Amino acid sequence: MNQVWKKMCALALAGVLLLGSNIPVCAEEVEPAGYHVYDVQNGEVSDTWYGIARGDYLRSGIAKLTHGNTGYAICSGTTFAHRSFDRVYVRIYLDKSDTGTGNWGTVDYWTGEAKNNSVATTQSGSYKITRDKYYSVKGVHSVTQGGKTETTGTCTNALYFD
Repeated sequence: MNQVWKKMCALALAGVLLLGSNIPVCAEEVEPAGYHVYDVQNGEVSDTWYGIARGDYLRSGIAKLTHGNTGYAICSGTTFAHRSFDRVYVRIYLDKSDTGTGNWGTVDYWTGEAKNNSVATTQSGSYKITRDKYYSVKGVHSVTQGGKTETTGTCTNALYFD
């Protein structure tokens, strides 16, 4: 079941990168080597991607989903670069499912961008959700310098909101 979830996230991320990334088409795009750390706590899920290549632009990216007050979720995303670059970007998508295992649909998204900086952040604030559903957050993280863009994605586990 976890493999199916990861494949769905990968396909969704590919669609996001192709359709909604706001990254210039002329830029060379690279996905640097890295690994994910998935964290599940009581009322909070996150996916943190850490870059392992030396000398690359993209250091790490975080997507997080937290239970807020009853009937509310808090989504956040952060992209970290190794140093200040032309553009640091993060976009997070809040997705909803009835079962937590399929038929995911995007509810809303938030974008953060920083120019000549090393960090970009975004947050939903308290976002009213439909109760008795599963939610997940996907993140798109990129750093651009000159004509080269490094990008990666994150995707949290499903979190039930009763």
